[in-house]
Amino acid sequence: MTEATNSRGFSRRSFIKGVAAFTAAGALAGCTPKDDDKQQVDPAPAECPDEIFAGACRGNCSGGCFLNVHVRDGRIVRTSARDLPDTRYNRICSRGVTHVGRIYSSQRLQYPMKRVGERGEGKFERITWDEAIDTIVENWKAITDEYGPTAMAMWSQSGNQGMTGVGMNSYHGRMRNVFGASYISMNFDAAHIAAFTRACGTNFYCTGNEPTDLVNSKTVVCWGSNPTVSLPQFVHFVYDARDAGAKYIVIDPVYNANAAKADWFIPINPATDGALAMGLMKVFFDKGWHDEAFLAASTEAPFLVKKSDGTFLRMSELGVEPVEGNDPVAVWDEGAGAAVAFGEASSPKLDGVTEVNGIQVSTVLDLMREAVSGYSLERTSEITGVPVKDIEELARVYHEEGPVYTASFFGADHYSNGTYNYWDMYALLFVSGNMGRSGAGGMYASLWPFHICNSVGAMMPVDSAGNSCQGEGPSIPSNVVAEIMETGMYAGAPQQIKGLFIQYTNPMAVNVDRNYMEKWIQKVDFIAVADLNMSETAKYADILLPVCHWFEQVEVFNSYGQAPYMYWNDKAAEPLYESKSDFEILNLIAEGLGYGEFTCKDPEEFFRIWIDEDMAAPFGFTFDQFKESKVVRVMPGEVYVHAEGGVFPTATGRGVLYQENPVPTYYNDGQMDPSKERTVYWEPAFEADVNSEIRAKYPYHVISEHMRTRTHTQWWECDYVKEYEPEPVVKINPEDAAELGIVEGDVVKLFNDRGEVAIKAVINAGYPRKVVGVPRSFQRDEFIEGHFGSLSMRDYNQYVANAICNDCAVGIEKM
Repeated sequence: MTEATNSRGFSRRSFIKGVAAFTAAGALAGCTPKDDDKQQVDPAPAECPDEIFAGACRGNCSGGCFLNVHVRDGRIVRTSARDLPDTRYNRICSRGVTHVGRIYSSQRLQYPMKRVGERGEGKFERITWDEAIDTIVENWKAITDEYGPTAMAMWSQSGNQGMTGVGMNSYHGRMRNVFGASYISMNFDAAHIAAFTRACGTNFYCTGNEPTDLVNSKTVVCWGSNPTVSLPQFVHFVYDARDAGAKYIVIDPVYNANAAKADWFIPINPATDGALAMGLMKVFFDKGWHDEAFLAASTEAPFLVKKSDGTFLRMSELGVEPVEGNDPVAVWDEGAGAAVAFGEASSPKLDGVTEVNGIQVSTVLDLMREAVSGYSLERTSEITGVPVKDIEELARVYHEEGPVYTASFFGADHYSNGTYNYWDMYALLFVSGNMGRSGAGGMYASLWPFHICNSVGAMMPVDSAGNSCQGEGPSIPSNVVAEIMETGMYAGAPQQIKGLFIQYTNPMAVNVDRNYMEKWIQKVDFIAVADLNMSETAKYADILLPVCHWFEQVEVFNSYGQAPYMYWNDKAAEPLYESKSDFEILNLIAEGLGYGEFTCKDPEEFFRIWIDEDMAAPFGFTFDQFKESKVVRVMPGEVYVHAEGGVFPTATGRGVLYQENPVPTYYNDGQMDPSKERTVYWEPAFEADVNSEIRAKYPYHVISEHMRTRTHTQWWECDYVKEYEPEPVVKINPEDAAELGIVEGDVVKLFNDRGEVAIKAVINAGYPRKVVGVPRSFQRDEFIEGHFGSLSMRDYNQYVANAICNDCAVGIEKM
């Protein structure tokens, strides 16, 4: 179903059509004999009304805007914001309004191609779809026949947050299970995800209250995020809250557009956010401000931990065997004067419990007190650069000026200590009682509607005999692929990586330690890439497949958005050239490999499997109603509050402040010190820390910035937005620039032991001394020399495989 509107006004298109008609008429008149001068030229045809289709902007910006896609004469001519049931969520940004520039870009891939030059050179020749798929299938079969299905790896990231793309429980994930392929992971944003998963559990909206609840906040603290640039779908709710009387506080190393909106800007040394949270908690404990009622009822703070081995004291160790279910953790109940199961205590004691039945114990809260004891005001100030008086005032705000909403997405994530930064920040919210109620909470808000998803049906299809597909291979961090190729081992088991199928990602442009990746990707036997355009990664393909644009296919936007809705994306226009959807491409490969029985005949069949109508019933819709209305709310209540009433989606139903048996989120060969992971902890970043040894050699810390005009590298090919951010630059503090003899527009080199890049300098007083910023979404051919991705390291934190692109020290010199 489409809508029609009369297109009014004088557009560029109508201007061109008018000029064409005028020119044609003039040319004909000039060639016609005089006696025909009275001949009338037919008037230009009336402009057709636009057809309007529903569309979803579904890149990896965490916005997820609902759009009108305007089509005229079969061509997409513009986009506009589309009404949502709650129009406060209506939004469109600079990227959303320039989709036309992507769709009709000269960089669009038009037909399948095979490589005829060196990998990365970008030399290809045209082939047919049959030849392309046959070549992929032939190589895929050869690799799996010799080395097993996991030797073929599928590599994706976040280029299409839809059901048939790489949204939650997507068709891509389904086909990994069908093929038995491995998965290459770049692990971006993993530190914060690991922190909220262990602190708050997994929920369909992560840890945030619905953005419309911000108006109920008395204070909004934006900590380690720049939503003015990166989250336009979210930030206007912050400004609405401020206009309604909330105080807006921004904690950031850089004075930027977001900081300029703040009532109070608190500069902080990069990657020291966790230390600040530790210091704030110490203030709370010292002053007796901690929210005892919330900690006792809604967190694991009263849980008893054995001093002998650091594990929880359980009731079976006190002679009370479980009648059913798990062996519950013990707490000391002051009312009963005895240790009881945590769920049975009327008044659990938070501190001062040292022995139970001869067993030496501590409460989790006492262990937290001990952990933060070294973070005096003076030491916290020395580490973070935040003055003592500001630390005291910020603590007072969290205590007295609540409810406090803390907005912190991924700014403190991309460091070696990122997971500790967030673990400590969540603990601060628990200690101050700023979770589980209206106006509070926050940290990371994004929609993942697994609560209405038929996960097994969507992800693990069966054949006609009822046999399940084989299941996917291991998830392999991209920073160890070279070692796997050399040793033939991963996680203690045989493993090969011989082939890659790459979709929805541009790793050669955005991954860390590009030079490392360049070396191993050249050794892979076979690489197929499916992409919209000639991206940097596309140039490394042996077989390159053209993918249609988001609006040239039917899709459902189902994850990683700020609004509480799922959207239907119509097929607004036919795919250009010979392009096909990723869904079609996966099906063609599956048919060639002999897995056709596990495919869906079209996207709608998969959508119907994905949406569990019984689970969707409480939200008031069926699949057919969703298809008709184009949008459905998939969050409960009028305004959703995360963990409302202090009940968290964790194993105990409580906020987690202690891990008795921490296990790394990835295989790291057992190299982990568990004492760092049990309760709150902080350590300096590898290179970003000002006192790191490497800073003597490379004195500048470089932050990779988000851009207004690109979502990672998406929109690189759109000429409209290049007018605003045309080339990569490095932003340098004026005093640093003066010391280096650099003026605006100079070409400078950033370098370290891993790589180098040459780009232009701009002077920016918002950056502190010895910290520089580089917008991170440019590709190899856009740099003067080198590559920005070559500067970053591939090392991981011991607990979580996290791409630490901001944990990077460089030298700078004028060229």
